[in-house]
Amino acid sequence: MNGNASLLLEEIYREFSKGDARALRKINDKCIECLGMTPEKNMLSLAVISYVLSKILSKPRYFERRANKEYLGRMKEQMQKCAAVSKGDDEEKMGYCIEGMLKTVDKISGSDRRFFLGLQQKALLKIAATLYAQGFSLGRASEITGVEEREILKYAGGTMMFDRFKGKKTLLDRLNDARKIFAK
Repeated sequence: MNGNASLLLEEIYREFSKGDARALRKINDKCIECLGMTPEKNMLSLAVISYVLSKILSKPRYFERRANKEYLGRMKEQMQKCAAVSKGDDEEKMGYCIEGMLKTVDKISGSDRRFFLGLQQKALLKIAATLYAQGFSLGRASEITGVEEREILKYAGGTMMFDRFKGKKTLLDRLNDARKIFAK
C-alpha cells in the first residue's frame, strides 16, 4: 500500500480516537494534497472519511442517538483493522477495509436528515472544488472525484473558495509540479 495512505490512515485513527475534529480537517487537507499528486481511489476515500468524521465530531447531536454511538464504535474498530492491514502490501484487502469504513460513515450520516446531500457527497464536492481552486482543470477535478463539473462550479462560486486560497501558484510552480508527476 502507498506509504502516505498508510500513515494518513493511522493519523485519522489517532485523531478520531481523541475526538479532534480540527486535526481531522488538517488530515483532510493532506489527503487532498496527496490526491492531487497521485490520484488513487484509497486516497480519495481517506479524504472523504477524514472530512466526514471531522463533521460528525463537530456535531454533538450525532452522539445523542444510541445507534450512532454503535456506528462510531464500529468505525473505530474498522479503522484499527485497516491500520493493521495497511502495514502489508495487500491493496485489495486495504480497499475492502476502506470500503467498510465508507459504508459505516454512510450509515451514520444517513441517520441525520438535516443534510440535503449525504456527508459523503458533500465531502466529494468539497474535495473537487478544492482541487479546482488549487489549479486543477475543472474536467480533471471532476474525473478524480466523480462529481459533475456543473456542481463543482456552483459550489466553488457560491463559497468564494478561490478567494480563501492564499498559496496561489505561479506558472513556474505548476510546471515544477507537472515535472514531479512525470518524473515518477
